[in-house]
Amino acid sequence: MSTKPTALAKWLLFFFSNYFWLGLVVILSAIIIDKYIPTKPFLYDVLVRTLESVGIAIVVASIFTFASGTSQFINKIQKLLQDIVVSRNFLGNIDIESKKQALESLLKPSTREEEIYSNIEDYYNVQIKEALTISEKCVRSNYYVHSRAYFDTEKKKVVVDGIYTYRLYPSKDGFGDVSVAFEEEEGDSTCEFIAVCNPDGTRKTYEHPELKALAERGQELKVTTIDLSEHGEGCNHLDIEARVREYGTDHWIMLTFKALQPTDGFNFLLRCDEPLQIRKTSVFVLDANFYVEERDDNKELAVSCNQWINEGSGLAVLVAIPHEMSNHSVPKEKDRSSNEVCPGSEALEAKIRGAARRRPCEESLVGIGKSVSEGP
Repeated sequence: MSTKPTALAKWLLFFFSNYFWLGLVVILSAIIIDKYIPTKPFLYDVLVRTLESVGIAIVVASIFTFASGTSQFINKIQKLLQDIVVSRNFLGNIDIESKKQALESLLKPSTREEEIYSNIEDYYNVQIKEALTISEKCVRSNYYVHSRAYFDTEKKKVVVDGIYTYRLYPSKDGFGDVSVAFEEEEGDSTCEFIAVCNPDGTRKTYEHPELKALAERGQELKVTTIDLSEHGEGCNHLDIEARVREYGTDHWIMLTFKALQPTDGFNFLLRCDEPLQIRKTSVFVLDANFYVEERDDNKELAVSCNQWINEGSGLAVLVAIPHEMSNHSVPKEKDRSSNEVCPGSEALEAKIRGAARRRPCEESLVGIGKSVSEGP
Protein backbone atom coordinates (compact mmCIF):
# COMPACT_ATOMS: atom_id res chain seq x y z
CA MET A 1 0.00 0.00 0.00
CA SER A 2 1.45 3.35 -1.04
CA THR A 3 1.91 5.98 1.65
CA LYS A 4 2.69 8.81 -0.78
CA PRO A 5 0.30 11.76 -0.42
CA THR A 6 -2.10 12.33 -3.28
CA ALA A 7 -2.23 15.56 -5.29
CA LEU A 8 -5.29 16.68 -3.33
CA ALA A 9 -3.50 16.01 -0.04
CA LYS A 10 -0.49 18.02 -1.18
CA TRP A 11 -2.82 20.85 -2.20
CA LEU A 12 -4.53 20.81 1.21
CA LEU A 13 -1.22 20.70 3.07
CA PHE A 14 0.05 23.62 1.03
CA PHE A 15 -3.13 25.61 1.62
CA PHE A 16 -3.42 24.95 5.33
CA SER A 17 0.09 26.11 6.14
CA ASN A 18 1.39 26.98 9.56
CA TYR A 19 0.58 30.63 9.05
CA PHE A 20 -3.03 29.82 8.31
CA TRP A 21 -3.32 27.86 11.60
CA LEU A 22 -1.52 30.60 13.48
CA GLY A 23 -4.03 33.11 12.23
CA LEU A 24 -6.94 30.92 13.35
CA VAL A 25 -5.37 30.49 16.80
CA VAL A 26 -4.98 34.24 17.20
CA ILE A 27 -8.61 34.86 16.18
CA LEU A 28 -9.92 32.14 18.54
CA SER A 29 -7.80 33.54 21.41
CA ALA A 30 -9.39 36.94 20.91
CA ILE A 31 -12.88 35.38 20.93
CA ILE A 32 -12.17 33.42 24.14
CA ILE A 33 -10.81 36.46 25.98
CA ASP A 34 -13.78 38.55 24.86
CA LYS A 35 -16.30 35.86 25.98
CA TYR A 36 -14.92 34.77 29.34
CA ILE A 37 -13.84 38.17 30.63
CA PRO A 38 -17.08 40.15 30.27
CA THR A 39 -15.89 43.08 32.38
CA LYS A 40 -12.36 43.75 31.32
CA PRO A 41 -10.21 46.84 31.66
CA PHE A 42 -9.34 49.06 28.72
CA LEU A 43 -6.02 47.31 28.02
CA TYR A 44 -7.77 43.94 27.70
CA ASP A 45 -10.20 45.44 25.17
CA VAL A 46 -7.33 46.84 23.12
CA LEU A 47 -5.61 43.44 23.26
CA VAL A 48 -8.74 41.63 21.97
CA ARG A 49 -9.23 44.04 19.07
CA THR A 50 -5.54 43.81 18.15
CA LEU A 51 -5.60 40.00 18.22
CA GLU A 52 -8.69 39.94 15.99
CA SER A 53 -7.09 42.27 13.43
CA VAL A 54 -3.77 40.43 13.44
CA GLY A 55 -5.43 37.01 13.17
CA ILE A 56 -7.58 38.06 10.21
CA ALA A 57 -4.57 39.63 8.48
CA ILE A 58 -2.53 36.41 8.92
CA VAL A 59 -5.33 34.26 7.48
CA VAL A 60 -5.86 36.56 4.49
CA ALA A 61 -2.11 36.76 3.86
CA SER A 62 -1.79 32.97 3.90
CA ILE A 63 -4.59 32.67 1.33
CA PHE A 64 -2.89 35.21 -0.98
CA THR A 65 0.43 33.44 -0.48
CA PHE A 66 -1.20 30.20 -1.59
CA ALA A 67 -2.79 31.87 -4.64
CA SER A 68 0.45 33.55 -5.66
CA GLY A 69 2.25 30.23 -5.67
CA THR A 70 -0.04 28.65 -8.29
CA SER A 71 1.06 28.47 -11.93
CA GLN A 72 -2.12 30.22 -13.11
CA PHE A 73 -1.39 33.24 -10.96
CA ILE A 74 2.23 33.41 -12.07
CA ASN A 75 1.26 33.13 -15.75
CA LYS A 76 -1.34 35.88 -15.34
CA ILE A 77 1.12 38.28 -13.72
CA GLN A 78 3.73 37.42 -16.35
CA LYS A 79 1.31 38.22 -19.17
CA LEU A 80 0.31 41.53 -17.57
CA LEU A 81 3.94 42.55 -17.13
CA GLN A 82 4.75 41.53 -20.70
CA ASP A 83 1.84 43.59 -22.08
CA ILE A 84 2.83 46.65 -20.04
CA VAL A 85 6.62 46.59 -20.06
CA VAL A 86 7.51 44.78 -23.29
CA SER A 87 4.62 44.94 -25.77
CA ARG A 88 2.91 48.06 -24.35
CA ASN A 89 -0.41 46.65 -25.61
CA PHE A 90 -2.28 48.64 -23.00
CA LEU A 91 -1.63 51.81 -25.02
CA GLY A 92 -3.98 50.58 -27.74
CA ASN A 93 -6.89 50.38 -25.32
CA ILE A 94 -6.68 53.82 -23.72
CA ASP A 95 -9.01 56.66 -24.76
CA ILE A 96 -8.19 59.14 -27.54
CA GLU A 97 -7.31 61.99 -25.20
CA SER A 98 -4.86 59.80 -23.28
CA LYS A 99 -3.32 58.65 -26.57
CA LYS A 100 -2.92 62.28 -27.60
CA GLN A 101 -1.18 63.14 -24.35
CA ALA A 102 1.10 60.11 -24.70
CA LEU A 103 2.05 61.08 -28.27
CA GLU A 104 2.62 64.69 -27.29
CA SER A 105 5.00 63.47 -24.59
CA LEU A 106 6.90 61.25 -27.05
CA LEU A 107 6.82 63.39 -30.19
CA LYS A 108 8.28 66.68 -29.08
CA PRO A 109 10.81 68.82 -30.93
CA SER A 110 14.24 68.96 -29.40
CA THR A 111 15.64 72.16 -27.93
CA ARG A 112 17.90 72.46 -30.96
CA GLU A 113 14.92 72.21 -33.36
CA GLU A 114 13.02 74.89 -31.43
CA GLU A 115 16.05 77.16 -31.55
CA ILE A 116 16.22 76.78 -35.35
CA TYR A 117 12.46 77.33 -35.86
CA SER A 118 10.27 78.23 -32.91
CA ASN A 119 7.02 77.16 -34.60
CA ILE A 120 8.15 73.60 -35.35
CA GLU A 121 5.97 72.24 -32.52
CA ASP A 122 2.86 73.06 -34.57
CA TYR A 123 4.09 70.69 -37.28
CA TYR A 124 4.50 67.92 -34.70
CA ASN A 125 0.95 68.58 -33.46
CA VAL A 126 -0.40 68.35 -37.02
CA GLN A 127 1.21 64.94 -37.43
CA ILE A 128 -0.20 63.77 -34.08
CA LYS A 129 -3.69 64.91 -35.06
CA GLU A 130 -3.38 63.12 -38.40
CA ALA A 131 -2.30 59.90 -36.68
CA LEU A 132 -5.22 60.02 -34.23
CA THR A 133 -7.80 60.32 -37.03
CA ILE A 134 -6.80 57.04 -38.71
CA SER A 135 -9.63 55.15 -37.00
CA GLU A 136 -12.14 57.66 -38.40
CA LYS A 137 -11.29 56.80 -42.03
CA CYS A 138 -12.45 53.96 -44.23
CA VAL A 139 -9.56 52.09 -45.85
CA ARG A 140 -9.36 50.11 -49.09
CA SER A 141 -7.49 47.16 -50.54
CA ASN A 142 -7.44 45.15 -53.79
CA TYR A 143 -7.65 48.40 -55.76
CA TYR A 144 -7.58 47.86 -59.53
CA VAL A 145 -7.93 50.60 -62.16
CA HIS A 146 -8.31 49.20 -65.70
CA SER A 147 -8.88 51.55 -68.64
CA ARG A 148 -9.28 51.56 -72.40
CA ALA A 149 -8.76 54.72 -74.46
CA TYR A 150 -10.19 55.07 -77.99
CA PHE A 151 -11.51 57.70 -80.42
CA ASP A 152 -15.28 58.17 -80.64
CA THR A 153 -15.94 58.77 -84.34
CA GLU A 154 -19.47 60.04 -83.69
CA LYS A 155 -18.57 62.73 -81.13
CA LYS A 156 -15.07 63.14 -82.57
CA LYS A 157 -13.48 63.02 -79.14
CA VAL A 158 -11.01 60.86 -77.30
CA VAL A 159 -12.79 58.62 -74.77
CA VAL A 160 -11.66 56.50 -71.85
CA ASP A 161 -13.88 53.65 -70.65
CA GLY A 162 -12.93 51.96 -67.43
CA ILE A 163 -13.82 50.17 -64.24
CA TYR A 164 -12.70 50.73 -60.65
CA THR A 165 -12.82 47.74 -58.32
CA TYR A 166 -11.73 47.66 -54.69
CA ARG A 167 -12.61 46.30 -51.25
CA LEU A 168 -13.77 48.89 -48.71
CA TYR A 169 -13.38 48.46 -44.94
CA PRO A 170 -15.37 50.49 -42.39
CA SER A 171 -14.06 53.08 -39.95
CA LYS A 172 -15.06 53.08 -36.28
CA ASP A 173 -18.23 54.93 -37.36
CA GLY A 174 -19.10 52.52 -40.19
CA PHE A 175 -18.94 52.91 -43.97
CA GLY A 176 -18.75 56.28 -45.70
CA ASP A 177 -20.33 57.22 -49.02
CA VAL A 178 -19.00 56.28 -52.45
CA SER A 179 -18.63 59.29 -54.75
CA VAL A 180 -17.73 59.72 -58.42
CA ALA A 181 -17.07 63.22 -59.74
CA PHE A 182 -16.20 64.95 -63.02
CA GLU A 183 -15.01 68.43 -63.80
CA GLU A 184 -17.82 70.63 -65.08
CA GLU A 185 -16.29 71.14 -68.52
CA GLU A 186 -16.32 67.38 -69.13
CA GLY A 187 -19.93 67.64 -70.22
CA ASP A 188 -20.23 64.28 -71.96
CA SER A 189 -18.55 62.25 -69.17
CA THR A 190 -20.84 59.84 -67.33
CA CYS A 191 -20.88 57.18 -64.65
CA GLU A 192 -22.38 54.07 -66.23
CA PHE A 193 -23.01 52.24 -62.96
CA ILE A 194 -21.84 51.71 -59.38
CA ALA A 195 -22.19 48.21 -57.90
CA VAL A 196 -22.00 47.32 -54.19
CA CYS A 197 -21.46 43.70 -53.16
CA ASN A 198 -21.82 42.33 -49.61
CA PRO A 199 -19.63 39.51 -48.21
CA ASP A 200 -22.54 37.06 -48.69
CA GLY A 201 -22.52 37.76 -52.46
CA THR A 202 -25.57 40.03 -52.51
CA ARG A 203 -25.07 42.69 -55.19
CA LYS A 204 -26.94 45.92 -55.89
CA THR A 205 -26.25 47.98 -59.01
CA TYR A 206 -27.03 51.69 -59.46
CA GLU A 207 -27.43 52.29 -63.20
CA HIS A 208 -26.59 55.79 -64.52
CA PRO A 209 -26.70 57.53 -61.11
CA GLU A 210 -27.65 61.20 -61.28
CA LEU A 211 -24.82 63.75 -61.40
CA LYS A 212 -25.32 66.91 -59.36
CA ALA A 213 -23.40 70.19 -59.56
CA LEU A 214 -21.00 70.87 -56.70
CA ALA A 215 -18.48 73.65 -56.09
CA GLU A 216 -15.47 72.45 -54.11
CA ARG A 217 -12.16 74.25 -53.54
CA GLY A 218 -12.74 76.56 -56.45
CA GLN A 219 -13.68 73.72 -58.85
CA GLU A 220 -17.05 73.24 -60.49
CA LEU A 221 -17.82 69.53 -60.34
CA LYS A 222 -20.54 67.06 -61.25
CA VAL A 223 -20.83 64.48 -58.48
CA THR A 224 -22.85 61.35 -57.82
CA THR A 225 -22.90 59.79 -54.33
CA ILE A 226 -24.11 56.38 -53.12
CA ASP A 227 -25.04 55.98 -49.45
CA LEU A 228 -23.58 52.72 -48.09
CA SER A 229 -25.44 52.72 -44.75
CA GLU A 230 -28.07 50.28 -46.03
CA HIS A 231 -25.39 47.88 -47.30
CA GLY A 232 -22.81 47.94 -44.54
CA GLU A 233 -24.93 46.82 -41.58
CA GLY A 234 -23.08 43.95 -39.91
CA CYS A 235 -20.49 43.69 -42.74
CA ASN A 236 -16.75 43.76 -42.17
CA HIS A 237 -16.15 44.85 -45.78
CA LEU A 238 -17.90 45.77 -49.05
CA ASP A 239 -16.72 45.19 -52.62
CA ILE A 240 -17.20 48.25 -54.84
CA GLU A 241 -17.23 48.40 -58.63
CA ALA A 242 -17.75 51.53 -60.73
CA ARG A 243 -17.76 51.92 -64.51
CA VAL A 244 -16.92 55.39 -65.83
CA ARG A 245 -16.85 56.92 -69.32
CA GLU A 246 -14.85 60.11 -69.70
CA TYR A 247 -14.50 62.34 -72.74
CA GLY A 248 -11.53 64.51 -73.67
CA THR A 249 -10.98 66.79 -76.67
CA ASP A 250 -10.71 65.98 -80.37
CA HIS A 251 -7.16 64.60 -80.08
CA TRP A 252 -6.11 64.28 -76.41
CA ILE A 253 -7.28 63.56 -72.87
CA MET A 254 -5.68 63.96 -69.46
CA LEU A 255 -6.52 60.88 -67.39
CA THR A 256 -5.98 61.19 -63.64
CA PHE A 257 -6.34 58.90 -60.66
CA LYS A 258 -6.29 60.24 -57.10
CA ALA A 259 -6.80 58.22 -53.92
CA LEU A 260 -9.34 59.80 -51.56
CA GLN A 261 -8.85 57.22 -48.80
CA PRO A 262 -5.89 55.31 -47.34
CA THR A 263 -5.32 52.43 -49.77
CA ASP A 264 -3.31 49.23 -49.39
CA GLY A 265 -1.62 49.30 -52.80
CA PHE A 266 -3.12 49.67 -56.28
CA ASN A 267 -2.74 48.48 -59.87
CA PHE A 268 -3.43 50.79 -62.81
CA LEU A 269 -3.66 49.49 -66.39
CA LEU A 270 -4.38 51.57 -69.49
CA ARG A 271 -4.64 50.28 -73.07
CA CYS A 272 -4.88 52.62 -76.08
CA ASP A 273 -6.55 51.81 -79.40
CA GLU A 274 -5.17 53.18 -82.67
CA PRO A 275 -4.18 55.93 -83.31
CA LEU A 276 -3.84 56.98 -79.64
CA GLN A 277 -0.62 56.78 -77.68
CA ILE A 278 0.49 57.42 -74.11
CA ARG A 279 2.50 60.64 -74.35
CA LYS A 280 3.35 61.46 -70.72
CA THR A 281 2.97 59.84 -67.29
CA SER A 282 3.47 61.36 -63.83
CA VAL A 283 3.05 59.39 -60.58
CA PHE A 284 2.49 61.17 -57.26
CA VAL A 285 3.23 58.66 -54.48
CA LEU A 286 5.27 59.43 -51.36
CA ASP A 287 6.95 57.00 -48.96
CA ALA A 288 6.07 53.95 -51.07
CA ASN A 289 7.69 52.08 -53.95
CA PHE A 290 5.88 52.08 -57.29
CA TYR A 291 6.67 50.61 -60.70
CA VAL A 292 5.84 52.09 -64.12
CA GLU A 293 5.99 50.04 -67.31
CA GLU A 294 5.11 51.22 -70.82
CA ARG A 295 4.66 48.50 -73.42
CA ASP A 296 3.73 47.96 -77.04
CA ASP A 297 5.16 51.19 -78.43
CA ASN A 298 3.43 53.43 -75.81
CA LYS A 299 0.08 51.73 -76.35
CA GLU A 300 -0.12 50.19 -72.89
CA LEU A 301 0.73 51.53 -69.44
CA ALA A 302 0.95 49.56 -66.18
CA VAL A 303 1.54 51.23 -62.79
CA SER A 304 1.64 49.19 -59.59
CA CYS A 305 2.28 49.89 -55.92
CA ASN A 306 2.22 47.19 -53.24
CA GLN A 307 2.43 49.41 -50.17
CA TRP A 308 0.05 51.72 -48.30
CA ILE A 309 -0.61 55.07 -49.95
CA ASN A 310 -2.26 58.07 -48.30
CA GLU A 311 -4.97 60.39 -49.55
CA GLY A 312 -3.79 62.58 -52.39
CA SER A 313 -1.54 59.96 -53.95
CA GLY A 314 -2.21 59.18 -57.59
CA LEU A 315 -1.09 59.68 -61.15
CA ALA A 316 -1.76 61.63 -64.32
CA VAL A 317 -1.54 60.26 -67.86
CA LEU A 318 -1.68 62.25 -71.09
CA VAL A 319 -3.18 60.24 -73.97
CA ALA A 320 -3.13 61.82 -77.44
CA ILE A 321 -3.01 61.23 -81.16
CA PRO A 322 0.65 61.76 -82.16
CA HIS A 323 1.18 64.54 -84.68
CA GLU A 324 3.95 66.87 -85.83
CA MET A 325 3.82 70.68 -85.91
CA SER A 326 7.39 71.33 -87.03
CA ASN A 327 6.44 71.84 -90.72
CA HIS A 328 3.55 74.17 -89.98
CA SER A 329 3.60 77.80 -89.00
CA VAL A 330 1.33 78.67 -86.09
CA PRO A 331 -1.47 80.92 -87.37
CA LYS A 332 -2.80 83.90 -85.52
CA GLU A 333 -5.80 83.28 -83.31
CA LYS A 334 -8.17 85.22 -85.57
CA ASP A 335 -7.09 83.18 -88.60
CA ARG A 336 -7.62 79.84 -86.92
CA SER A 337 -10.81 77.95 -87.74
CA SER A 338 -13.15 77.43 -84.80
CA ASN A 339 -13.09 73.71 -85.48
CA GLU A 340 -9.29 73.44 -85.82
CA VAL A 341 -7.48 72.86 -82.57
CA CYS A 342 -4.00 72.68 -84.04
CA PRO A 343 -2.33 72.86 -87.46
CA GLY A 344 -2.26 69.67 -89.42
CA SER A 345 -5.72 68.55 -88.27
CA GLU A 346 -6.33 67.00 -91.71
CA ALA A 347 -3.56 64.51 -91.01
CA LEU A 348 -5.12 63.75 -87.64
CA GLU A 349 -8.52 63.11 -89.22
CA ALA A 350 -6.91 60.76 -91.74
CA LYS A 351 -5.31 58.79 -88.89
CA ILE A 352 -8.64 58.64 -87.05
CA ARG A 353 -10.53 57.40 -90.10
CA GLY A 354 -7.92 54.73 -90.74
CA ALA A 355 -7.98 53.60 -87.10
CA ALA A 356 -11.78 53.49 -87.07
CA ARG A 357 -11.78 51.15 -90.07
CA ARG A 358 -9.25 48.86 -88.38
CA ARG A 359 -10.75 48.80 -84.87
CA PRO A 360 -13.05 45.84 -84.18
CA CYS A 361 -16.53 46.74 -83.02
CA GLU A 362 -17.00 47.09 -79.29
CA GLU A 363 -13.98 45.46 -77.71
CA SER A 364 -14.60 44.23 -74.21
CA LEU A 365 -13.65 46.72 -71.50
CA VAL A 366 -10.79 45.84 -69.23
CA GLY A 367 -10.29 48.96 -67.24
CA ILE A 368 -11.44 51.84 -65.28
CA GLY A 369 -11.32 55.44 -66.17
CA LYS A 370 -10.93 58.44 -63.96
CA SER A 371 -13.52 60.05 -61.88
CA VAL A 372 -12.48 63.61 -62.43
CA SER A 373 -9.14 64.26 -60.94
CA GLU A 374 -10.25 61.88 -58.24
CA GLY A 375 -11.08 58.19 -58.09
CA PRO A 376 -14.26 57.01 -56.37
